[in-house]
Amino acid sequence: MSREIGINYEERFLKVKISATTGDKIYLKLPVSFVKRLVKNNAIDFFKEQSDIIDSQKLLNIMMNAFDYNIVGEIAYIERKNGDKIRFIVD
Repeated sequence: MSREIGINYEERFLKVKISATTGDKIYLKLPVSFVKRLVKNNAIDFFKEQSDIIDSQKLLNIMMNAFDYNIVGEIAYIERKNGDKIRFIVD
């Protein structure tokens, strides 16, 4: 994870890539500034009603800390025991 000089961090994107074992693939690309507002307004929950996967609040805290430190790159990788993969990347 690195800091790139010359690019305003608020202009970066959070990419969420989900690959399900069913063959479904989901790609989200959201501006970091928008994600920050969603988190602050408690309007985002990646794992609603699936608390057996991960504590959503802890994941959101990790993301907000990554944003605060202008981290670039993969900030979280989750692989469920059924083979589903979820990646959170700041680019």
